[in-house]
Amino acid sequence: MPFQDRNSIAQDRPAGPGIGLKLTANRLCLLVAAWIVLTANGALWKLAFAVQPASVRGWLFAASLALALLGLNLLLARGLSPGRSIRWVLSLLLVVAAAASWFMDSYGVAIDSGMLRNVAQTNLAEARDFLGLPLAWRMTWQAALPIVFVWNARLPASTWLRSSRDYALGVLAGVALLFGSALPMYSSYASFFRNQNAARYLIAPANVLVGTVTLLRKTLRGRQPFVKAGEDATRNHVAHGKPLLTLLVVGETARAANFSLGGYSRNTNPLLQKKDVYYFTDVHSCGTATAVSVPCMFSDLPRSEFKLSEADRRDSVLDILQRAGLAVSWIDNQSGCKRVCARLPTRQAEEFHPASCKDGECLDDALLYALAARLPQIDADSVIVLHAMGSHGPTYYRRVPPEREVFKPICPTERIETCTDEQIVNSYDNSIAYTDSVLAGLIDQLAAQQDKLDAVLLYVSDHGESLGEKGLYLHGQPYMIAPEVQKKVPMLLWFSPGATQRLHLDTRCLRSRLDHALSHDNLSHTLLGLSDVQTQVYRPGLDMLAMCRATSANRAP
Repeated sequence: MPFQDRNSIAQDRPAGPGIGLKLTANRLCLLVAAWIVLTANGALWKLAFAVQPASVRGWLFAASLALALLGLNLLLARGLSPGRSIRWVLSLLLVVAAAASWFMDSYGVAIDSGMLRNVAQTNLAEARDFLGLPLAWRMTWQAALPIVFVWNARLPASTWLRSSRDYALGVLAGVALLFGSALPMYSSYASFFRNQNAARYLIAPANVLVGTVTLLRKTLRGRQPFVKAGEDATRNHVAHGKPLLTLLVVGETARAANFSLGGYSRNTNPLLQKKDVYYFTDVHSCGTATAVSVPCMFSDLPRSEFKLSEADRRDSVLDILQRAGLAVSWIDNQSGCKRVCARLPTRQAEEFHPASCKDGECLDDALLYALAARLPQIDADSVIVLHAMGSHGPTYYRRVPPEREVFKPICPTERIETCTDEQIVNSYDNSIAYTDSVLAGLIDQLAAQQDKLDAVLLYVSDHGESLGEKGLYLHGQPYMIAPEVQKKVPMLLWFSPGATQRLHLDTRCLRSRLDHALSHDNLSHTLLGLSDVQTQVYRPGLDMLAMCRATSANRAP
């Protein structure tokens, strides 16, 4: 017998006591993955067939989804089971998938970290109500029987090198099957999972695995101390006679490519072009989704230092401004502030004008009513953040009153995959034109109050959007590979005459810098500079107005 080391001999032994069908490890994982797709995703299939059209495209999407799920489960099964752990991992996945699917099918629930927290906090008396013959029967046929098969399958003996090669091939096969089946129908996937928010929480057992990791991360994060940034924040108290209002409008899903102020061929900014605004032509976002961009843009840390996992336990620039003595508030017409406004006075736009709202969503003209209600109350230097609905997709048509639709034909459905690219772009451009009218209306309100207050309006979008370029739609692509249209965003400034004088702003200097490269990194430090807040966290190099304010030379480094 040729020489072999002890580890090689151990790997040559059979991977278990199997007496049944002879299979490779990859084939066993593939069979288990197929079983999970067929038996554990009833709730997802029910939802998919309810919303997808009974057409050739609808059936193609169903077939693609089945293959994508097969690839996902193969990736999980093989990726989590290196070496001798394969039978244990497959058994665990089968148990988790069976239990999750039973709860989803029986109670119509979706499983996320919140649901798993409820399960973890359930006592024995409550859990007993769920235990019974229906669950036992489901666990028997859906989990126990295939587990018997898994443990009786005969896996061939293998060397360490061959085992590693087969493991890598299995993982790659899962990745290839997942993306190879999903990418050709990306628009259908984007539409389905964006419009059906619960869909991703119906994919068993991935929903349980992701939810468990999320719950653990939240639990561990909650035990870590809160970080106070800019505790030294103070202001130079100089009497100006009138309060200064900084109105920050956070746009949603507006991409710079479709702002005519930046050179877009269509006139999507007919009203703003008549205002004396400063439009910045080269601005990039922190991320490609609101959940990343909003916490990042309000952090005192630049994107290179920012960590999303730590954002909700660290002060935002709004907290620093409030600590320095400004009256800071948030008015939301979106799905929340991602905890950026957790320590601020916060109100919903709907409160100010319910007539602008329908089915839980409000047009952005509600923000005009919100500002009109707040202006008479301002008697001190203030910062108000308006979080707009903007161009939130894929239902761009819902962001615009029908009588304000300029570009036609539109895409009047959430299933954008059924519309032409022309219809999608028309609907999107209408939403940009409507944003133009809202911003112009806000400027008009501020201008009408210039005898009572000095005002600055700053608008910037959280991220951009894909409208069919290279087959991509919506947003949320990983930043490294995301197209420019998802990362390049519009940003503009407007100053009342009193604010220009008060800030000692060299407008000629500012006009000369409109084409300079900027990003969300500049927002927090520009807000600190505008408010004349002195703190060690302020970075003059990130204040986009510092070079053009005569007072900037006197500021602390």
